[in-house]
Formats: sequence, structure tokens, C-alpha cells
Amino acid sequence: MVVSIPTPVDTFIVKHTLVKHAHEQIGRVHQMCHLPNNKKGVLIYGKSGEGKTYIAECYAAQYPPVKEADHIRLPIFTYRFQEAKSKVDDILRLLITELGVQPPLGKVAAGELDKQFRFLIKARGVELIILDEIQQVFPAKQGKIALDMLKYFCALLDTLTCSIVFIGSERAMRLLTFGEVDKTVDDNEQLSRRMLRSVKLHRILPRTQEWVDCINSFLQQISAPQIGIEDKELLDRLYVAYMERSFSTLDGLFMREDMSHIKDCHTLMMRLKANFYIYSQNVNNPFDESEYSYRAIDAAVTHEYQKLKRELKTCL
Repeated sequence: MVVSIPTPVDTFIVKHTLVKHAHEQIGRVHQMCHLPNNKKGVLIYGKSGEGKTYIAECYAAQYPPVKEADHIRLPIFTYRFQEAKSKVDDILRLLITELGVQPPLGKVAAGELDKQFRFLIKARGVELIILDEIQQVFPAKQGKIALDMLKYFCALLDTLTCSIVFIGSERAMRLLTFGEVDKTVDDNEQLSRRMLRSVKLHRILPRTQEWVDCINSFLQQISAPQIGIEDKELLDRLYVAYMERSFSTLDGLFMREDMSHIKDCHTLMMRLKANFYIYSQNVNNPFDESEYSYRAIDAAVTHEYQKLKRELKTCL
């Protein structure tokens, strides 16, 4: 069985170069799941709120669980680490539990949890594992525990019957750079050898065509009229909302409530105002003119644009 990369990317995911690239890299890794050799993983990373989890959720949504005669097949297995863990066995217990099985209690024989995890992955028909917030399980300091974790990830990529995507903060890059300075790992232990080129996500610049395309991709999903660069105030107010939690905020604004009645910008603004009060934590609502004047919106977006331009220039 060969997995094909989904083709209708533009119909469900924001039209932003980095977002689409990250989605495509996940698809390439997924496509390798049944290759006996030369499977690769990929790391998607960036600051909090840049859309990493959103991309993973969009991809996984294309491959929902499938009910078969005697079991449920799980093409995509996603796990998000909520707390710091540093021992391989602790991580395996979490993953086994998430797969719906109680791991053995107490001390177990060496390799027993690994054996159970591999059996479940095969039994559930998992093609792709997505491990989110991966920095939580990789120690901040280089040492034996970190090296053991690194070796285990390498072993999984080399021998599992599925592929792996790692998602995390900028600290997650240590998975690929571990041992580069003090040469604590040899070539066979380097995770970077088993990975495609990583994708670092960053915020979309405001007042650009990419920002317009991003918003229009959400409007397209709710069958609302498209907007243009001339709709500056609406785009800027949306950008101030986006500054809170990136794509998660946009998902709450556009995708959680019935928006089928939206026919013009005024109606859209009123619905966005109501949705922001429901799904956002920010005190001031950028769609409420009594709380956020356009002068304040304009200043906030201008400041963010200048800051992002400096950051992007530094990265080049």
C-alpha cells in the first residue's frame, strides 16, 4: 500500500507558503511509511502560536479512524505531551495508554513496553505518528538520559512500520543538533540523518497578499464573500486577533459557529465580534470599536509589521 499525498491542500488549509510547505513535508513522511528502508521523519517547529498544532490537526483530519470488522484502524496516531518526561519507559506508558490499552503496572522486563507499543502500532494500522510538544520529553541538558532518548527515536524511525512527525518549540531543534559541539553521539546515532529538512514556522506579515490569501481561505470554507487588500480595517482588526494565538484564534473566529448567513463585511464584523468574546481570552475585542479604535489597531499592526520585518531580516 502506497499513501498518496492529499491533493486538495488549498481547500482546507491556509494559503501561506510555510504552512503549505509544512503540510507537504508531513505528507512526504507519511508516504514513506511502508518503505522497508530509507524512511524519514520531519520536525515542524517554531514559537508558540505559530500554527504547528493547527497544521497537524488539519493533516490528521484527512485520515479519520476507520471502523473495520473487529477493530478500529487508526491511520494517524497523534499524541501531545502535556508534561515533561525524560525516561523512555514513561513516554511509552503514555503512548500505550493513548492507544487504548493499560500498560503493565510496576517494574517490567527490559523491552516489554517497547514490544507492546510496537504491537499496538501494527495492530491499529498506524501509518503516521505525530508527536506534538516534543521538547517536553527531551532533556534540556545533554547527558545520558538525553542520549538514551535520542537513540530510541532513531530506533523507532529505523524499525517501526510507520513514519514519525515531530512538532515542537524552537528548543526542539536540539533533537537534531544534539552532540554536534561536544561530539557525544556518533554518526549512526544522529537523528538528523533520518530526517527531511525541518520547517520553521513564523507569523504571517500583516498588510501583505499572503495575509489576504490566508483570510480568504477561511472565508472560502464558510462560503462567505472574498475580501481584498483594500479592506484594510477589517484585515487589520483580524490581524490583531491573530496576534493572540495565531491560527487557533482564526479557527475560533471562523470555524466554530454557524457563519452561513455572512453576505457582507458588516455582518462578518458583527459575527467576528461575537465569536471573539466566546473563544478569545484577550480583554479588548478588536472587532468592538468602543474597545479598540482603528487608530489603536493601526498602531498595533504597524508595530508588529516592523518587528516581524526586523526578525525575518535577522534570520536571513
